[in-house]
Amino acid sequence: MVRFTLRWLVFCLCWSGLALLSLQYRDPWSFSTTTWLPACILFATLLLTSIKQWPLWVISAMLMHTLCGFYIGRPLPLAALFAFFDGLSVPLCALALILLDRIWTERETSRPLLFSLSEVATLSAITFSMGALLTLCLRLNRYDVASFHLVSWSLALLTGCLAFWPLTWSLKKCALTPWRQRWRRDVTLLLVNITLMLLLFGQVVNGPKAMLSGFNPVYLLLSSLLLSSLLLSGRALGLLLVAHYVVAIRATLMGLGPFARLQDTAIWGIWDVQWYVAFASLLAFTLFRFAESDRLQQEIQHSQQRLETALSDAASHITFRIILPQKRLAWSAPSRHFFANGYSIATLALLEASSEPPFNEQFEQWYQGDQKELFLQQLMVFKGEERVPCLLVIAPELPDKTMLGGLSVLAK
Repeated sequence: MVRFTLRWLVFCLCWSGLALLSLQYRDPWSFSTTTWLPACILFATLLLTSIKQWPLWVISAMLMHTLCGFYIGRPLPLAALFAFFDGLSVPLCALALILLDRIWTERETSRPLLFSLSEVATLSAITFSMGALLTLCLRLNRYDVASFHLVSWSLALLTGCLAFWPLTWSLKKCALTPWRQRWRRDVTLLLVNITLMLLLFGQVVNGPKAMLSGFNPVYLLLSSLLLSSLLLSGRALGLLLVAHYVVAIRATLMGLGPFARLQDTAIWGIWDVQWYVAFASLLAFTLFRFAESDRLQQEIQHSQQRLETALSDAASHITFRIILPQKRLAWSAPSRHFFANGYSIATLALLEASSEPPFNEQFEQWYQGDQKELFLQQLMVFKGEERVPCLLVIAPELPDKTMLGGLSVLAK
């Protein structure tokens, strides 16, 4: 309870601080801010916590949004209106990504581009729809806002979601062990990219000054981000994209970097940098998924070779895939053809119940170990009144939380 209370206090402090910072920069034609940094905190928090806790985070954010808006001079109804749409749109974005992730769990590795496009299309539809509703509500309440308010409010939310999604995805999906195995490469690439960010966004490079003999240094930073995404681990890439978002947005708000507009209204520069950050985050995360997909396919092929070698001596065999953590079985052929009476084996527990001796205890010991070798267990599989000697073979766990296995029929 104490730890959860401390997390809630840290969330409130971070959210309030970023809200007050964002509220210092207003659109010249509406009551909205040019960027809304707290949405990222709420978005990441929702994705990393249980849905049962969502009401606490959302209500806390809405209350703080109302108080911060009222503190800087907004009328209370206007502050409550912005808080309501903020508390509605961010959970919708988080819920949409969770549902998409569940739908694409078995397809993501083979179609990373389509998965990324589905995500950005869904997020864009939600953010711009909510932005349109907010603009309509403001006009119905006789607030004088321009149509540009729709783009400004929606783009700020979309950019934050795309920048923070890779980090939250990696924290939920990727194990920490692979990061420890390649931390030197991650740290080196992070330092190189962050140094480029600070050099690019740490000085006034406006208009013609941004061009060095026809070369825009933004291309160098973008190329470095995209190439690094092919080599970085998920956590490292997520941290890099969050740092990229914070540095780029903050520098532009301060009038620094290639996107700053010192002569025109600052909103155009904010729009430029947010579009840049949004597309850079999307491209980098998509390339990362392509690289992860390629590495996963190589590991699957290696695991299949080991499995086929162990099953090659049998007269017949059937293979399956174990989906963790539920230990569901996806068979390469209908399991009812292998077992008696058309009985379908859907989980590893049902497989254990359809054979002897029990093997779950030995499997758990092997699973909790280093998994360097194949799991091998001789079984007597029940086929009606007949008992068929079989060999159960399971390969080590793959990065996508699955395992390959097979049953081979042994000679009596």
